[in-house]
Amino acid sequence: MNTSNGVDKTHRKIRAPDGPSIIVLDKRTGRLLARDREGIGPRIFHSTWSSPAMAVVGGRKLVLLGGGDGVVYAFEALESAPPEGQIQTLKRIWRFDCDPSAPKENVHKYIRNRDESPSNIKSMPVFHDNRVYVTVGGDIWWGKDRAWLKCIDATKTGDVTNSALLWSYEVTRHCCSTPSIYDGMAFVADCRKKVHCVDAATGKVHWTHETKGEIWASTLVADGKVYIGTLLGDFWVLAASRQKKVISEIKLDSGTAATPTAANGVLYVTSMNKLYAVQEQPAVRN
Repeated sequence: MNTSNGVDKTHRKIRAPDGPSIIVLDKRTGRLLARDREGIGPRIFHSTWSSPAMAVVGGRKLVLLGGGDGVVYAFEALESAPPEGQIQTLKRIWRFDCDPSAPKENVHKYIRNRDESPSNIKSMPVFHDNRVYVTVGGDIWWGKDRAWLKCIDATKTGDVTNSALLWSYEVTRHCCSTPSIYDGMAFVADCRKKVHCVDAATGKVHWTHETKGEIWASTLVADGKVYIGTLLGDFWVLAASRQKKVISEIKLDSGTAATPTAANGVLYVTSMNKLYAVQEQPAVRN
C-alpha cells in the first residue's frame, strides 16, 4: 500500500522526508515487512496519491507505484516475510520519470505556478500486455496545467526514462483518472471535462467527448460501454468503440468523484449523497 506521504499544512514542507512511499504489510497480522528506500520524500510535490498495481513481466511479479515525484517505480514483489523484527528493503527493478524536464530540486518553490512545476501521479498505473499506462502532470491545486497519458515498456530494467517510453498523449489540463484499456483502446478522463479515446498501441486519438462537469473519477469499461461521472453530477454512457457514440446522459442527485463498479450484472454508482445500483430488468412476457 502507499503511505500518502506528503506536505504539511503549509504545503512547503514534507512531514516525513525520510519516510517510505510504499510499504508491505502481513495481511494477517499487519506487521511491517518491507518498505522502499528510494529517497522520494523531498521530491514529493504534494502527496503520494497513487495506489500500487501488480504486474507479471517475464514470469516475475512486479509492484508498480506512481510516485508523488512523477516517477513510476517497479519493485520486485516480496516472496516471503523477513525474520521477525526485520524490515526488508524493496528491490527496485526499474524507474521511469514521466516528466524528466520538470524541476527536481527545491520543488515547493513552484507552488501555485501554473506554467512550470514538478509533476505528480494521482492515478493507479495500469498494466496490460507488457505495457504500463499512467496519467501524470501538474498538481490540480498547486502545479502547472499540463498533463499526459503515458505508455511505458514494462520489460526493461534500471533507469528506463530514456528508453521505455512508447508514446505520450497530452490531455487538455490536469488529470487524476486511471485509464481503462479495452479492445486495443485506452479511455481516460481529464479534469478539463473531457473523455479521451486513444489507440492503445500508438497513442493516436480516436475521439474526445466534452462533459459538463470537472472529472476526478476514472472511466469504467463494461459490457462494451464506457461509464464516467463528473463533479457536476452528469453521468455519461458512451460506446467503447473507435467511433464516438453517446448512448445516454443521466443527471445524478449530486456530483461524483468515484469510479463506477460493475459486478454480477449490476452497475454501482456513488454520488456525494447516494449509492445507486442499476440492473437491466428482464423483458415482461404476456
